[in-house]
Amino acid sequence: MTAEDAVTAQLRRLILNGTLPPGAKLTVSALCARMGVSPTPLRAALRLLEGEGLVESQANRGAWVRALAPADIRNLYRLRGAVLGLLIPDVARHASNADLDELELLEHRYEAAVAAGQGAAAMQANHAFQRALLALARNPDAAAVMERTWGLVEALRLRLGFGPGRLARAVMSHHALLDALRRRDADTATAAALEASRGAMQDLLELAEARERRVA
Repeated sequence: MTAEDAVTAQLRRLILNGTLPPGAKLTVSALCARMGVSPTPLRAALRLLEGEGLVESQANRGAWVRALAPADIRNLYRLRGAVLGLLIPDVARHASNADLDELELLEHRYEAAVAAGQGAAAMQANHAFQRALLALARNPDAAAVMERTWGLVEALRLRLGFGPGRLARAVMSHHALLDALRRRDADTATAAALEASRGAMQDLLELAEARERRVA
């Protein structure tokens, strides 16, 4: 791991766990002192995290932690839905039975975390499942778009949590998706993936809007 990678991971963690909350100003000198790093990798980290959508910046105004409004959540999931619609048919075409067996194992880890009520562990397991799933499409450029948006999804979930029954519904969505992939039914698999994405978006929107009402 390079110095740039290490600083990026450290800064990402501070943002995702809320130590640097939405709207927080990200000043190079202050962050260097806080994190014990030099300016060069810190500036590179800010650029990378801006590419992931976790940081915003403007000329002459500096950088700050991005705060996501409901409209941003909709746009994020519209993008994710478009990419899923592109990738899932290719997953159905290329995935072998052995590939699907591996996905089943990852899904079991997700279910175990859900059953234990471990939200953070469930997010990590879901990320592993989604990454492995989309890699089967053999389209790394499109899969990279989904990977870049994962930080935003994680930040939202850590900030807002999950609505009632959301994790259980996600388990059911995974089952429907895997069943369709076993049957090589690309249309049903794509519909299942898109429905799961829409469900995640709606859950986050409801949580975000409830939070806005409490703050107002």
